[in-house]
Amino acid sequence: MIDCVSIDNCHLFSGNPIREQHRLRYRSIIERQGWNVPTVDEMEYDQYDNPAAQYLVWRDRDGQARGTSRLCSTDRPYMLKEIFPHLVSKINVPQSSAIWEGSRFCIDPSLPPQMRQRIMQEIILGYLEFSLDKGITAIIGVMFPVYWRNIFVKNGWDVSWIGEPCVSEEGHKIIAGWLPVSESILNAVREKTGIYEPVLSYGHSAPILRAA
Repeated sequence: MIDCVSIDNCHLFSGNPIREQHRLRYRSIIERQGWNVPTVDEMEYDQYDNPAAQYLVWRDRDGQARGTSRLCSTDRPYMLKEIFPHLVSKINVPQSSAIWEGSRFCIDPSLPPQMRQRIMQEIILGYLEFSLDKGITAIIGVMFPVYWRNIFVKNGWDVSWIGEPCVSEEGHKIIAGWLPVSESILNAVREKTGIYEPVLSYGHSAPILRAA
């Protein structure tokens, strides 16, 4: 299952999934990829980790995050608009509660390939389930072109480019993409992945204690 967690519902989950996804991001983004972004106590974060952010977190039985991604509405400040606006040249930069940005997509690189693939597919389905629950019509983001293909296109979710490719400050080719959301796309991804059961968990309410 994927924990769909935010500052509003984090108390409904065991452990601390928000902290754990920051730790996974540190291992993936700082230790493995060498990004120049803020850290504290072996946790990676940026200015978009705020009370409006939603996190999709896949955790193992010990509560350690093994896969994660962040979702932010484009009706408030977000990464593609503020840091990479030059990557959006084919449309107006989105600003709508119906269009969200996906970012910080990380899978633990130490896992076996088959498990990594399963976690990746569940997060993709989590994107779609969350979006359909919230009335979101599209998800945008910026990634390496090969990541767009291997994560989304190969799993049945086609991406449209909303700008031209560019080279990041780390020297990698990046490009902004648009992922439309619909029930038919959810069904296509389920067919492609073979995962038909719902994957999202919004947490479990604690029992209500009543006075005797």
